[in-house]
Amino acid sequence: MTTGRAPAGGSSAGAGGGPAPGTQLGVVSSPPVVRLLELMLEASDNTIAEVLARQVAIAAKQPASFAGEGAALLSTLSGLGLPTDGASISDGSGLSFDDRLTPRLLTGLLGLATRADRPELHALVAGLPVAGYSGTLAERFRTPSANPADGVVRAKTGTLPGVNALAGYVTTTGGRLLAFAVLADRVTVGIIPAEAALDRVGTALAQLS
Repeated sequence: MTTGRAPAGGSSAGAGGGPAPGTQLGVVSSPPVVRLLELMLEASDNTIAEVLARQVAIAAKQPASFAGEGAALLSTLSGLGLPTDGASISDGSGLSFDDRLTPRLLTGLLGLATRADRPELHALVAGLPVAGYSGTLAERFRTPSANPADGVVRAKTGTLPGVNALAGYVTTTGGRLLAFAVLADRVTVGIIPAEAALDRVGTALAQLS
């Protein structure tokens, strides 16, 4: 049975046959995890970070919860031989004020990610924003005159009320690749001045021989 005539400019609908039961109508695939990691690092995307942390929990046979991902992440880092003393992880996004990371842990992970025998970690290097060019560093490390860190610092930013961080790599004028991590706690000067102070550290490192 069909409907009556549709008015001018309208549409009509009628009964018809549908696809056979069980027929696939469409499919959507997630990007590979390595691409999700790059997207998370470049944009500092908290949602992707949380989702990835829960995937780590599932892979480690832990509950896909805040507690489960915290335990799984610390266990994974420890399994890589990294120093986790003083570290605590309450979520995957880093938004919790109960999260604690150390510069030693961050620089240890960054150093490990550059090793030839750790290809599974190389995406960490590739996904970091580039100073003055991409992601959360696109508008940083820019000065009226040429900034020696522009284009040679790759780093992940971290910003919470009263907390600012910058961790990544810098290629010095002498051609050395350095891993660095700067964490500022109890910041009272505001976000912009705090970021500028951290950027000065990156600039100073870039000028080393």
